Amino acid sequence: MVERMEVGDAGITQALVDSIHEKWREDEVVKLKFEGPQSLNMKRTHETLEDWSGCEPVSVDADLLPSEVPGYKPPVKLLPYGVRHCLRNKEMTRFRRLARTMPSHFALGRNRKLQGLAEAMVKLWESSAIAKIAIKRGVLNTCNDRMAEELKNLTGGTLLSRNKDYIVFYRGNDFLPPVVVEALKEREKLTDVQANEEDQARQRASAAIESKLKASKSPLVAGTLTETLAATSRWGNEISSKDVEHMRRDESLNKHAALLKYLEKKLALAKGKVKRAEKALAKVQENLRPADLPVDLETISDEERSLLRKIGLSMKPFLLIRRRGIFYGTVENMHLHWKYRELVKLIVRGKSFAQVKRLVVSLEAESGGVLVSLDKTMKSYAIIVYRGKNYQRPHAVRPRNLLTRRQALARSIELQRREALKHHISDLQERIELLNYELVRALAF
Repeated sequence: MVERMEVGDAGITQALVDSIHEKWREDEVVKLKFEGPQSLNMKRTHETLEDWSGCEPVSVDADLLPSEVPGYKPPVKLLPYGVRHCLRNKEMTRFRRLARTMPSHFALGRNRKLQGLAEAMVKLWESSAIAKIAIKRGVLNTCNDRMAEELKNLTGGTLLSRNKDYIVFYRGNDFLPPVVVEALKEREKLTDVQANEEDQARQRASAAIESKLKASKSPLVAGTLTETLAATSRWGNEISSKDVEHMRRDESLNKHAALLKYLEKKLALAKGKVKRAEKALAKVQENLRPADLPVDLETISDEERSLLRKIGLSMKPFLLIRRRGIFYGTVENMHLHWKYRELVKLIVRGKSFAQVKRLVVSLEAESGGVLVSLDKTMKSYAIIVYRGKNYQRPHAVRPRNLLTRRQALARSIELQRREALKHHISDLQERIELLNYELVRALAF
């Protein structure tokens, strides 16, 4: 390249980086020529230009921080009431996106003995929830896994992301600033003092009561706790076996009644859900206007039917009718098949024979074809439909009287919900009848 950008004594600046990005809009490659101090160590210049994140703030060199701090302890962690210990997925994504754009706070090159860095991170967390650490390039035997493990053990923070360039830590929902920690310690001291004072007052009161009892020679006043317990243990009424049996019977009846009331409540809720499902199903089926079978339906002979059945069953291309059933896409695909061949093969799975028969009648009415056969295979039903000898492709292969793909899915969901609720209601009714029978039988005895 003949064209190149001259870099003088100013070195790498934000203006240089902006001009490079501006040049990239026109060309894929930018050629730079360095002069002055920058040209003495081109490897370092290259690394600085490639991880450039801005002039300020400059990352703190974590290797210059002390490896061991006398008396260092991990910060005090206390989770507030009603706060989750872990971050949700959305919160984790938000913090990662925030850390992606912010400059790094520290630059690290060693793997172990990071107590000085941990102390600096805890101090940083008082004003910032995230600590971003850049991993130095060119340092031998750097392992970001060891760095992250060491810092997590020393700080107790939450690791947001880790790669060969950066390590990002979140201070955690249970992080407490030093001011709050000191306030909690003071409160604990006051609590301990109050507890000691209460214990001493309790001991003095018990000692005074014992001294008065020893000094008094008169008999104790009737009705004290000691006399009451002694009288109850000596002359109290003992519970007979009949009373125990009666109490057990009452407890069993109360459990049956509570369970019966709970099931009746569930039954009422299920009936309400069935009504809502039927209402939603009726709303979806408002757009469905099924066609009737044509009067002059074309007929085929037995020989033709047998031949067409063999051809259709041996066909590899087929249409799969899933949970949506028959909608405008099904009829459209049938006409697209009939454009290249006379037969169309449809596969239906997970339905009973009666449901498949209803589908066959609807297919004949909507497509205008002739049913050749309905066969039961290993795991499904195979439907062969013949387009007819006088077939003419309609102008609109997608009928407007059927449901759309989305409406058909909504209808399928509401039908499935209604059937499940009906089975649930039948189970609840059986359980309620059984409980009523058991309750009447228990009351009779």
